[in-house]
Amino acid sequence: MKLYQSNGYANMRDIILESETPFCLVIGGRGTGKTYNSLVTLLENNIKFVYLRRTSAQMELVSKEEFSPIVKIGADIGKALVCAPLSKYATGIYEINAEGKPTGAAVAVNMALSTMANARSFDASAVKVILYDEAIPERHERAITHEAEAFLNMYESIDRNRQLNGEPPVKCVILANANNMEAAILQALNCVRTLDRMKKKHQNQYVDRSLGLSVYLLNDSPISAEKRETALYKLTMGEGDFADMALNNAFSKDNYTDIGSRPLSEYNPVAAIGNICLYRHKSTYHWYVSETKSGKPKEFENTLTDRQRFRKYAIKSWQDYFDKKLTFENVNAKVFYRAIMLENMR
Repeated sequence: MKLYQSNGYANMRDIILESETPFCLVIGGRGTGKTYNSLVTLLENNIKFVYLRRTSAQMELVSKEEFSPIVKIGADIGKALVCAPLSKYATGIYEINAEGKPTGAAVAVNMALSTMANARSFDASAVKVILYDEAIPERHERAITHEAEAFLNMYESIDRNRQLNGEPPVKCVILANANNMEAAILQALNCVRTLDRMKKKHQNQYVDRSLGLSVYLLNDSPISAEKRETALYKLTMGEGDFADMALNNAFSKDNYTDIGSRPLSEYNPVAAIGNICLYRHKSTYHWYVSETKSGKPKEFENTLTDRQRFRKYAIKSWQDYFDKKLTFENVNAKVFYRAIMLENMR
């Protein structure tokens, strides 16, 4: 599939209609047309979809017609649409008849990840696409408890057993800004290492058919280039984490601090969990987190209980981390370590 970096509509249209993988992660700058062009594609092709937001507050807002991107975009392309509640946890988007009343089946359903557990009984058999918008929260937003697991349960609830019945899986298109490499959705998709590699190699597209995952970085946006001359970005001088995210499609520089390679021969293994191993320097107070396990560290399973045990066992490394006495082999090791240590604090 060819992606046209200069044309947001071509990007999203091709991803939704032509991508061969059920999961598609699309990361692009602010206001570059990811949502708009995705919704145009879905509405023009009469594809029934779930429009998913992270929180119930976000879902409730976009379920008001004056704030609904689906209603607005429907009007732009000549479809008269209206919002109507289906339940406390879902809102249907309908075409309207001559009397201005909802008619036919819902063309889309608004739902929230945070309340999906309360809405699992709804009939999703006609849904072909999940459009998960703003999937990476801004850093001031609160995390959802066990958010990665909530995402996986959400997909299972909508996809159901259709693949066992010979039907294609629901396509999940995930739209995000480059707010935070530690976002739960990136851990759910196990793609932090992939994103890091793509950034280093200046790649715009990655497809892993065995995992069913495609990742797209919508770089070099002409809209982002134009926005550099607008008031907000003149004020910030186009610098800092906000400008990096909004204009450069780049994750926070903080994600890339404390990264470096260290010789394992100088360290003693302390503890291992998941894909990381924690080491302590043999003669200094320095720590190292690597994806290579050597020696005989204390082993922990990547379960809720053992993550709690690991936090207690490795608490000194966490305290020393804030004194800049801990180095990570790569971004993936850093994200995983911090996710474990911060699990009960978010």
